[in-house]
Amino acid sequence: MLTFLTGLSIVLLYAVRPFVYKPASRQFDAEISSYFTALWCFLFILPTIPFCFKYFFIDGRFVLWRPEAITFPLLKGISLYFFMKYNQEVNKESTSGSVFWGVIGLALVTLISTFVFHEPLDFSKQAMIVLIGILGALFFIFGEGKKLSANGKKAFLGTLFFAVLNNLCDVLSIRYANWYILYMVPTIGMLLCAIKQVGGKVGAKQFLTKRDFIIAGSLYAAGEMILIFSMQSFFPVIVAIFLIRLAQGIDLILAYHISKEGKAGVQYFFGICIVVLAYFFFFGV
Repeated sequence: MLTFLTGLSIVLLYAVRPFVYKPASRQFDAEISSYFTALWCFLFILPTIPFCFKYFFIDGRFVLWRPEAITFPLLKGISLYFFMKYNQEVNKESTSGSVFWGVIGLALVTLISTFVFHEPLDFSKQAMIVLIGILGALFFIFGEGKKLSANGKKAFLGTLFFAVLNNLCDVLSIRYANWYILYMVPTIGMLLCAIKQVGGKVGAKQFLTKRDFIIAGSLYAAGEMILIFSMQSFFPVIVAIFLIRLAQGIDLILAYHISKEGKAGVQYFFGICIVVLAYFFFFGV
């Protein structure tokens, strides 16, 4: 039951994310979302430190003194800042567009990991990845993606680039750091980048007092924290990634009903196909 509830909470928290971030995308500059997200993720870290202190040590060495363990997580934090910024620019125009990058990103990351970093992947999974990538491209051509403005399309490409960079940083970091470090260090990197880029333009106090900031930031941070602890305690990484893809498929369907985006047939078709193809990729035909 606990495993089921954890999986359900991940799906729900990731599915509501683009919708709770929608008000911020319309009311504030996109980079503001990077700032309050990083702050809320940092606030969620603080009470967990006494319980997770053991994760600061790997092979008896304090992990923050190991360059190989923090270099790529810090790079991921900087990348997350720009990912959130561009993703909010897309979200302002299209909720669907702000989530279906995950389908194309999944294909790109897997192919790069296979052919550049020589991660083992059999032919059937390679074929499935190609299909998933094609699905994402088709949605961009025939779905909500084609309705994005020129700036929206540029922001989508920025979102995709930094999403891939985020995942590649995970691939390069996982052999040197544990999942708690991969949550904490990127959060610190993202927060420092946000303070440098936005700190003088806005006061952080409102991030803790305005409802839209509180809801969006806390739900994002909770989703990330639960996901990471689940990969330590409940799920293999592959299952956790599938749950995120499941949430993104649901988002396309919800976007039709909540945001009145696209046509029912198109949104349902691509939403269901995302779930089915992701399932086959992760768990086999």
